[in-house]
Amino acid sequence: LGCALVAWLLTGEFSRAVAVLIVGCPCALILAVPTATVAAIGRAARAGILVKGGQYIEGVAQADTLFFDKTGTLTEGNPKVEQIFTVASSSEREILSQAASVECLATHPLARAVVQAAHYARVSIEAARDLCTEIGLGVRGTLHGQLIEVGSVYLHGGMAAVPEALRPQLNAIKERGATPLMVYRDAQPLGCLSVADRIRRGAGQAIGRLRQLGFAEIGILSGDHPQSVALVAGEVGATRGWPSLKPEDKLAVIRGRQQQGARVIFVGDGINDAPALAAADIGIAMGARGSEVALETADIALMGDDLDKLPFLVRLGRRMLLVIKINIAFGLLFNLLAVVAGATGLITPIMGAVVHNVGSVLVVLSSASLALFAEENR
Repeated sequence: LGCALVAWLLTGEFSRAVAVLIVGCPCALILAVPTATVAAIGRAARAGILVKGGQYIEGVAQADTLFFDKTGTLTEGNPKVEQIFTVASSSEREILSQAASVECLATHPLARAVVQAAHYARVSIEAARDLCTEIGLGVRGTLHGQLIEVGSVYLHGGMAAVPEALRPQLNAIKERGATPLMVYRDAQPLGCLSVADRIRRGAGQAIGRLRQLGFAEIGILSGDHPQSVALVAGEVGATRGWPSLKPEDKLAVIRGRQQQGARVIFVGDGINDAPALAAADIGIAMGARGSEVALETADIALMGDDLDKLPFLVRLGRRMLLVIKINIAFGLLFNLLAVVAGATGLITPIMGAVVHNVGSVLVVLSSASLALFAEENR
């Protein structure tokens, strides 16, 4: 309005003031951000990535620290019971039956592995009562008046409370990267299940590409034992692993990094990961096998559980920010030149209407280029 008034007062031609008003409307500038954001969200959706808002793609582009959960995220989330070790007074079928009776209603991948093994072995499963989950430790319930517990050795005092006969087997399970599940009846150990999961195909390649994109730290936050976490970290190329973490411990690690100025992405799939997904600057959930709580809490979901989509998402976010900056710079420069042209009489009001729309169309086309953003060849 000021420019139009000045043009009218200096030239005495009202048509120049009108031309300035027409071309000065900042449509190109206003369209710079939302069109790029919508195009980026649409391109992510086509790649199987559900994004709940444009600010989350921006957050991914600006992040410098990336943390993964292990089980179900870096691993396939389809573990299997490999071996069953018993104390003298118990049988393998008895241990498997009682463990499955407690785990049959749980959703954790390890619980599914126990129930699946019981079905394959054709042992009876009777749902336990008074089920209770201790996050990061295990599950307990009542079966025929007896307390059955399945989970970590830390349910009852750690390795010190494990019978001597089971200790070598426990150590062997940990050394090969599997997860030991202790089974207790009335606080007395019955035996141990060895549960193993394979590393997700392409996880190492995805982390390698993320490191090339400049992430300062790529770590694993897991409730599993140190040997298993170290093995997975070494195979996928993570910079560090934090083992034996409860949900509140994962939260503490993330907040500690944020206090140091880091922008953190956390990738997880389970109920245990919900606090970390909420606390991270950007929470990303595995959409296919992830729990409902994780999907609800996360900002982004990988619908196909494909970790190789993460480097693509980071690159897409960075390209979106670049396009936004280009759009803003173009919109400002275009409007400035158009206002000058209108004030000096180089364009008439009718020509100004055409020029004004040309600027808007160019910004939209610039943003639309994000819809053609290509994924890298694997």
